[in-house]
Amino acid sequence: MNFFGHAAVASWSTPAAGTVLGAMLPDFATMVRARLGEPTDPSIAAGIDHHHATDATFHALPAVLGLMRELDERLAALGCARGPRRAVAHIGVELLLDGVLVDEPAYRDAYATALAHDAAGVRWRDDDGPPRFDTLLVRLRAHGTPDDLRRTHAITQRLHRMLAHRPLLAPSPSDLAAIDKALAGYQTRVEAATDTVLRALRGSD
Repeated sequence: MNFFGHAAVASWSTPAAGTVLGAMLPDFATMVRARLGEPTDPSIAAGIDHHHATDATFHALPAVLGLMRELDERLAALGCARGPRRAVAHIGVELLLDGVLVDEPAYRDAYATALAHDAAGVRWRDDDGPPRFDTLLVRLRAHGTPDDLRRTHAITQRLHRMLAHRPLLAPSPSDLAAIDKALAGYQTRVEAATDTVLRALRGSD
């Protein structure tokens, strides 16, 4: 799952803002390209553990594996290169799921409350981790709920930013066109499968 999805799932078992923030932190660490240290806030530590447990379950769900496989096949049929295709088949499904979840008021509230939580208990193993994370937090708080994830073109743009610095995964202009077309045609498929995915995750909670 991506960071908003992790916030949503973490909010099921605990409304604690620190736990929900912690559940998003591994994704935020990837975004700022820094390594997390051991947090001093127990609720944040619990959230990080929740993130890893959720990911382990999510990535083994038959419904999720099927969605990723189908998107990979669509991208291949549209001529997307193997590197970006495999990355988008994985991350693209997660972002499309987030685009469904952002419509739920309870998840929106949990996300906003988590971002407002005191992040002083977050620790980083890299010296530039704290300022990078502070910058990200300011940007996320100003942006609010990622409503742009409802739009597949916005997801394509996010994927481009995420993958552009990875030589083996960076999409070319023709790959981006294929990605945009594949996501636009796949959005309703993910929307229809979201309840199945969430029920499976709840059943494992």
